[in-house]
Amino acid sequence: MSAEDLLRDLRREGYSWGAAVKFFRVTLARVSRGLPEHPELVRPVATTALGLFTIQFGAALVLSSQLERRIGVAYLIASSLLLLLASFWVLIHIGLLHGSSDGQRVIRMPLPVAITMLRLVSIPAIVLLAHLHLWTSVVWLFAASAFTDVLDGVVARVFHLESNVGALLDPLTDILFNSSVFVVLSQEGVVPWWVTSLVLTRYGILAGGTAYLYLFHGPVRIQPTLFGKLTGVLTTLLLGFLLLGLSAWSQPTQHRLKEVFDVGLGVLGLATIIQVVFIGLANRSPRAEPAAEEHRPGKVVGEIRWPRE
Repeated sequence: MSAEDLLRDLRREGYSWGAAVKFFRVTLARVSRGLPEHPELVRPVATTALGLFTIQFGAALVLSSQLERRIGVAYLIASSLLLLLASFWVLIHIGLLHGSSDGQRVIRMPLPVAITMLRLVSIPAIVLLAHLHLWTSVVWLFAASAFTDVLDGVVARVFHLESNVGALLDPLTDILFNSSVFVVLSQEGVVPWWVTSLVLTRYGILAGGTAYLYLFHGPVRIQPTLFGKLTGVLTTLLLGFLLLGLSAWSQPTQHRLKEVFDVGLGVLGLATIIQVVFIGLANRSPRAEPAAEEHRPGKVVGEIRWPRE
């Protein structure tokens, strides 16, 4: 019985306590039994995590030597915790996918997942550098992280390494990355809180709506729309230019232009909220018959969409 079969039983029984206990017990048993018996599932993830930790350790040494000891230590602790959580998350999914073609893609070459995890562990560095107002370093790190956001998708498509693990980890990393950047910039007075509130609202609706559809209706598939991609690129560009301005513009220039960037980011944030809401309304349309649901994967058009007739 697959994990989706168990989850379908949970929905059918109205998430009763007994069904929930059975779901978690069987899922835990499958992962805890499958991973030790198949070290080939663990080896690539452990190797990738070790390589990323080496990069983190080197970055912590640079931060400690160039700035302060506490900065390097804080970065190493925070990034290591993120790496540990991400590694366990990937291992759990690989354990559940063992034997499927999707699981084999991750086992053979987890490069896109590794690139996504590299972006994930860069978050603490950006937050710490922003708190210190080292905007030139923030700009370079932000640009490098934005590049990895494009690179992981390109690598996955070119080498045919698309996987459910990467498809889930990438948007989760994007949400955490962008939310962290906007929150720290608001804390430092760079971006007004009303803009950050719009961004967080959008991500809250998106994540909550996806979780709701998956738990109570069926599988979903992430497939960004052209509008979503364009607004994401524009938001990244505006935020990047704003950070660049903090490091290169004079105080009078910053004062004259900052409000324009604030309004631009706010408009993009509001537009993405409207998009997500409309997609959610579209998901309220009648679903496929139960018999057909078992044989048709959920589809996400934009952010969240149930399969339609």
